[in-house]
Amino acid sequence: MSETLKIRIDFAEERQRPAEVFQAMSCYIEAYQALGQVIVNALGDSEDFALQLENVQAGSVASYIKAVPGRFKGWMSSAIINSGFRLADTLSTVETTATEGDVDAIASELEKELAKSNNPQMIAPQIDRKELAFALQRFSEANKKLLPEESVETSLGDEGKVTPINTHWRFNANPKNMFLGLTTSFNGVDRLYVRAPVNIGKGAWSMVSVTTGSRYNANISDVKWLEDYQNGLVRPIGPKDVMEAEVSFQLYTPPPGQGKPYISNAKIVRVIEIHRNVGLQHETIPLI
Repeated sequence: MSETLKIRIDFAEERQRPAEVFQAMSCYIEAYQALGQVIVNALGDSEDFALQLENVQAGSVASYIKAVPGRFKGWMSSAIINSGFRLADTLSTVETTATEGDVDAIASELEKELAKSNNPQMIAPQIDRKELAFALQRFSEANKKLLPEESVETSLGDEGKVTPINTHWRFNANPKNMFLGLTTSFNGVDRLYVRAPVNIGKGAWSMVSVTTGSRYNANISDVKWLEDYQNGLVRPIGPKDVMEAEVSFQLYTPPPGQGKPYISNAKIVRVIEIHRNVGLQHETIPLI
């Protein structure tokens, strides 16, 4: 990774149990390594992700870390480190993460961030939810080592822009007991309301299935159609228009009493036709 990640802990003056500061730093490094492995796996690489220590800063406690050189291509390395910043942003206003749905929402945000790279070598990213839960648990363990008045921030080396870590956030679940339900795959034709098209880049579109009422975000894998749409060769899709398309996704059904089913890794494989001004004859009822 050409970029170097800086983790800086601003600890309290005359702090009792100073070893906890260094324990927290160790936990953060382990957490970023775990997250890096999640992202590497999501991008389809078989390499083990490993970090190396570049430097340690005195005064406040700051570590400079980067991936072991030579293992990953530049675009993948950037995707890994940007995912760390995206995770910090996602958790910035959250107090707790405790359910499979919570973890899935975080995974979906990271997948959307990965898809923004627009790299031709980028496959459709697929984050393992259970692996992510273990990484989140490590971030939570690091947060627990700090006092309420202490803070942590990350940045690219010594660049001016910093991303704070929400040290008050907690992961209140046991990853070993999560994602034990049934995952099934769907590949077929669906008719969709487009709630939020993406007019620039390859981000996920927000959809509602006409047939089931299911709401999900889907990436457009039909690259030629997407380019035509974003270049104005296809008329903008309106609220009463319906997209008929070949779609694929995974439906996760948790064990009884452990949350609601949800759709992940949805893709529009091929856009068949846009049916104009035919929708909204009745309200759809979201099933999941």
